[in-house]
Order: sequence, then C-alpha cells, then structure tokens
Amino acid sequence: MTQLDTSNLNTINRGDRLITVNGVSKIYNLKKQKVYALNNVSLEIFRSEYLSIMGPSGSGKSTLFNIVGALDRPSEGNVAIGPLDLTKLSSRQLAFVRCTYIGYIFQAYNLIPSLTALRNVALPRIFTGEPPKQAEEAAAKRLEQVGLAHRLDHRPDELSGGQQQRVAIARALVNDPTIILADEPTANLDLNTGGEIITILKDLSSKEGVTIITATHDHKMLANSDRVLWIKDGQVDKIQTADELEIEEGDISVGGESME
Repeated sequence: MTQLDTSNLNTINRGDRLITVNGVSKIYNLKKQKVYALNNVSLEIFRSEYLSIMGPSGSGKSTLFNIVGALDRPSEGNVAIGPLDLTKLSSRQLAFVRCTYIGYIFQAYNLIPSLTALRNVALPRIFTGEPPKQAEEAAAKRLEQVGLAHRLDHRPDELSGGQQQRVAIARALVNDPTIILADEPTANLDLNTGGEIITILKDLSSKEGVTIITATHDHKMLANSDRVLWIKDGQVDKIQTADELEIEEGDISVGGESME
C-alpha cells in the first residue's frame, strides 16, 4: 500500500475546515435512465463541529453520510478529509483511513454476540496490529469513559440497549478518531437513554475536538447540533444553526416550514 501523507491532518485546529465535499453526485443507471441519489452537493464540515444530517427517506441523506464516511464513492465530484482526496485513494488506502481516522456508530449496534464488551471494543486496535493486551487496556479506558467500567466482561445479550450503544460508542472511539459518524444512534433507545448518548457525543465534540456527523430524526439531537444540514431530492436544501430551528415535540419548523 502506498504510504499516505497524513501529517497535515493532525494539525487541523478546532473550527478549521476538516472535510470538503465538492460537486458530489451519486448516479445509478436504471433501465437506461440516470437516477441521482445525490446531485452536485458541495459543503464544508469543520473540526470539532457537531453536524446533523436530516432528510426524508429517499432524499440522499444516507448516501451523503456513506460518501463522507468513506464507505462509498461518488460518481462525480470529490471528498477530502484534510489533505486526503478520498476519491483518489485505493480500496486499501480507504480502509486505512476508515480504521485510523473515522469511528462509526450504527443504529443496530453491530456488536459481535460471542465477544465481551471489552473484546468488542478492542477489535479495531487489534485489526491495526496492536497486541491484544495493549488493545484491551485502551478499550477498558474508553468503556470507563462511557460509564461501563463494571461491564467489561459482559456479552451484548447481557446488556441493555443503551449499554450496547455505549459499547458501540467506545468501539468507535478506541482508535482515537478525528471523525465520528453516527447513524440514528438514539433511534432504538428510550428518551432518557437517548439523552445520555447525545451528551456523550456532545462532550466528544466540545472536549476532545472530535467532529460528529450524525444522520438523525431525533429532535433533541438536532437541538444540540452546531448545524443541521437538510437534504431534499439529492441536494442541500438548507443548512441551519440550532438557534434557527423551531423544535417542538412531534414537529420541526425551519423558517416557518414544517419538516417531517
């Protein structure tokens, strides 16, 4: 694998541009017709920002989320994390970027049922070649950070949904990523537990400088975001700060327009 020059990435300060999305389109050819999941999307995301992506089913929200997270490639345009143009990297180089700089939190937790919380969290560091003992020491610290120091030896089926999501957050953090991508991280949780998860993510942004990018419909998560990006028909419809949103239980209004 060609060595990547990532030296400049680690020098990007809070508030500076971290991710650049430039003219990105994702096109599918269906029955000789072009279908645009994304159509010429451009935006900037900043270091330590808490950004929520909002949009109805089929809007392109998940496609944008996956492309920014180096899980998919655009048909047109490019995405860069600091000096790294993701569209020019090989599959192995993208895997390195995902493992080293990006942590992922999924709605369904995606924990390995047969492994303890400690081993689930340690896996990303083991995959980088770190000895298991050192990987587990790092995993234990992250589990303690999310309030699960007393659950290290418990398997997922011995944990509540909220505890499983905390394990997933600890796993996303164990490699000290620059970016966390969270896909509906509170969708399967009760109101109080979801609020605790939001607090953890907000603290990561404000205290550790981690950039949080989340796809969500959780109104409380939107209210805690620095910015909310609205996707509609594959394009950026609006980018609003939390102060510009009028959030009520069961409804979101942006500039007087109701958004489901």
